[in-house]
Amino acid sequence: MNINASASASASATAGPSRPSPTTSTHRKAQSEGGGSGSLWTEILGSADRQKGLSRKNLIVLSERHHGRTHLLSQLNVSSKKRKSYKQSRNGKKGLAIGYEVIDISDGDEDSVPPLSVFYPPSSHPSLLRLISKALPPHPVSDTAVVIVLDWTKPSSMVQELLTWLSWIDEWSSSAAERGELDELKERLQSHVQHYSEPSPTPSASTASYAGAGALLPLAPGTLTLNSHGIPITVVCTKADLIDSVGEEVGMKGGGWEERTDWIQQVLRTICLAYGASLFYTAPTQPTTYSLLRSYLLHRLYTVPPTLSLTTTNTSTAQIDPTPTIHTASTRFPFPHRANVLDRDAVMVPSGWDSWGKVNVLREGFDPARIGTAFQNSLRRFKGEEDENEPEGETLEGIWEATIPLVERGSRPNNTAQSTIPETEQSFLSRQLDLLLKDPNRDPKASFRHAAATVVGPMSGAEGLNLPGVEKALGEMEGLEKGEELKEKFARLSRKDPSKNGPLSPTSPAPGGNAMPNEALHNFFQGLLANRSKGGTPSTTPAKSAEGK
Repeated sequence: MNINASASASASATAGPSRPSPTTSTHRKAQSEGGGSGSLWTEILGSADRQKGLSRKNLIVLSERHHGRTHLLSQLNVSSKKRKSYKQSRNGKKGLAIGYEVIDISDGDEDSVPPLSVFYPPSSHPSLLRLISKALPPHPVSDTAVVIVLDWTKPSSMVQELLTWLSWIDEWSSSAAERGELDELKERLQSHVQHYSEPSPTPSASTASYAGAGALLPLAPGTLTLNSHGIPITVVCTKADLIDSVGEEVGMKGGGWEERTDWIQQVLRTICLAYGASLFYTAPTQPTTYSLLRSYLLHRLYTVPPTLSLTTTNTSTAQIDPTPTIHTASTRFPFPHRANVLDRDAVMVPSGWDSWGKVNVLREGFDPARIGTAFQNSLRRFKGEEDENEPEGETLEGIWEATIPLVERGSRPNNTAQSTIPETEQSFLSRQLDLLLKDPNRDPKASFRHAAATVVGPMSGAEGLNLPGVEKALGEMEGLEKGEELKEKFARLSRKDPSKNGPLSPTSPAPGGNAMPNEALHNFFQGLLANRSKGGTPSTTPAKSAEGK
C-alpha cells in the first residue's frame, strides 16, 4: 500500500474541506519505523481513510404544505441506537423561507459517518424554490438525492405535484451540475438499474450490494426514458393508512375504490420507471415503512454501483479495482429487502426492480405505454416545450381527472382563495325593517290581546280581560304629549263643583257621554269626597257636646 497516497487521500477527506489531516505525520512515522509494526499501522490508517471517505450527503425533500413532511422527517431522524428525538434536534424552530435539518445516521460504533443534511422548501412557490440552490453546499449534485412527498388524502393533485417537482429537478440539475457531471450520474443510475438483483428470501452472508450480478440485460421498455440528470429520486406517498377513508368521503367503497387505488399505484410506478425512481408508501400504523425508507435512502446515497465500462464476466483485480470508498459504502449500507406491491399501505418498489410487465400483473387492462406517452405530453406542456405544428396529444391530467374524483378532505382547493364580502350594516337593517313591517304578527297590541284572550279564571269571559288601562298605557308609551293632555283633563274634572250634578254612581254614565270608564270612576269618588266634607261638621258636633256633659 502506498502510504503517501493514503495520507493525501486522508487529508482531503477530513471533516472540514480545508483542514489538514491529523494522520499525515503518523503515516510518516509508520513509514520510518518499517518492519512488522509498519504493516499494522498501514492497515489501521487505511481503515481510517476509508471511514473518512464517506463524505457528507444532502437530501432535498420536496413537499407541499400539510402533506406529512414533519412526521416523515421525525421518523427518519431516529437513530437505531441513540433514539434521538426529532423535536430535540429542531429546538422548537420552524423553517421560514427554507427548512434545514440534520439526520444522524451513525449507529454509535467506531466507524462514524457524517450526518445527513436535509433541505426542504415550505411549498412549491417559485420564490422559495430559488433558495434551495443557494442553501446547498458547492457542487452538490453528485452527493444529493431527492424525495418527492405526495399525500394519499389528496390523490387528485398527485399528477400536478409530480409535474412541478420533476420539472424543477431537471432545471436545477442542469444549472448546478458541472460539465460532464450529469453524464456520469446518468451512467451511474443506469448501472444501478441494470445491476440490480432482487435479494433472496433468506439473508445471505455477503453484504455486497452488487455481488454476483451476472450478465447485464438491456433496459426494459419505458425505463430511464425521462431522466436526463441521473439524480436518485424517491417518491413517498404518506398517510397510506387513510386510503379507505378517502374512498368513503367520495362515496366509493369496496372493490370500486380499490380498483382506483391500484390504478394510481400503476400510474406512479410507470412514472417512477421512466425516471429510474423508487416508490414508497408510509403509514403511522406501519412503522417499518419508515425504517425501510431510511435504510434505502442511505443505500442510494452511499452505494456506488460498478461502472458500465467494466464487464461482469472478468472479475480479476487487475481490471476491477474499486476504491476504498466504494467498498466501504457497499458493505456499510446494504438494502437486502424485497419489493412489496401487495400491501396497500406498505408498498415498496426499489429502483431497478420494476418493469411494464410487473405493472400489468397488479391489475389487468392497464396500458403503461399510453400512460407514459400521456405523461410526456403533460411534461412538455408544463415546461412550455410544445410544438405548434404537432397535434395536441392526450395528457395525463385529463386521464387522471376522468378516473380519480376530486378529493381535498371535504373542501376544494379553490375555496380557500375565495373571500366573502359582508353586507353593510345599513342595508342589513333596512332589509330587516322591511321584513318586520310586512309581518302582521309583529303588532305589539295584538300580543296583548292574545294574552288577554287566553287567561283562564274568574276574570275570563267571552270578552276576555277588559283592562281599560292597557290601551291608554300603550298610548302613553307612544308620546309624552298625549300623557300631558290626559293629566290636564283629570285636573279639570277634579275642579268641577259636584253640587250641581250630585254624586255619581259607578254605574251612571259620565258627563259628556264619551268619557272612558276610568273617568266615570274618578268622578264618582270625587263626588263621595265632596258630600262627606259638607255633612261632616253637623254629625261631629253632637258627639263632642255629649262627651262634654
